[in-house]
Amino acid sequence: MWDFLLPAAWGWLLCAAAFAGPEKFAGEVDALTKKPKPAPGHVLLVGSSTIRMWGSAAADLAPLPVENRGFGGSRTEDQLFYFDRLLDGLEPGLVVWYCGSNDVTEKKPIGTILRQTREWLAKFRARHPDVPVLLVKVMRAPQKKREKLLGEVDEVNRGYEEMVRGRSGVHWVDINPPLEVRPGEPREDLYQSDGLHLNERGYAEMVKVLRPRIEELSRAARHP
Repeated sequence: MWDFLLPAAWGWLLCAAAFAGPEKFAGEVDALTKKPKPAPGHVLLVGSSTIRMWGSAAADLAPLPVENRGFGGSRTEDQLFYFDRLLDGLEPGLVVWYCGSNDVTEKKPIGTILRQTREWLAKFRARHPDVPVLLVKVMRAPQKKREKLLGEVDEVNRGYEEMVRGRSGVHWVDINPPLEVRPGEPREDLYQSDGLHLNERGYAEMVKVLRPRIEELSRAARHP
């Protein structure tokens, strides 16, 4: 009997860990907040593991100063939960946001993902009314294709476009074109074996699209 129950119990524990609340990131967030505060005017990177694992960001965006506050596996609800702790004392000149991919994987409702993104933007705008925010569209990664979630990714990305239309100082960028052979056909060679996270070559392709947009918005922010 116990041999039968153990695999089911282990599966339940794995599932529970994957869907645990924001508190599971407390140690990681605490470590980020203990870092020395960057000088005002930096590019602030916020979001999930695609941001967290972008280890070459400072070099890729030099000479622009960069502060990476990505954490997780995080979802939009986690970004809201840790908003104050992550942003207290920071005076960014531009924010780059990448989040929502894990929400899609967990099959969160699209409306919830977009609502929580809007809530984050509203909180940020209340604190920094003149600082631009760049929403990076969710990647159409091999993992999303395998799990038949490309339609949900596209819905989130269309939602980002709608947000930008109604908000001054909020912009979007699509990093998918260099990461795909054609729409819906991701380049597997640009991803790690999990089919979700970019490898070094993948980040290099992402930067080709992302850096020019960051430079453009940074110039505009410095010389309005």
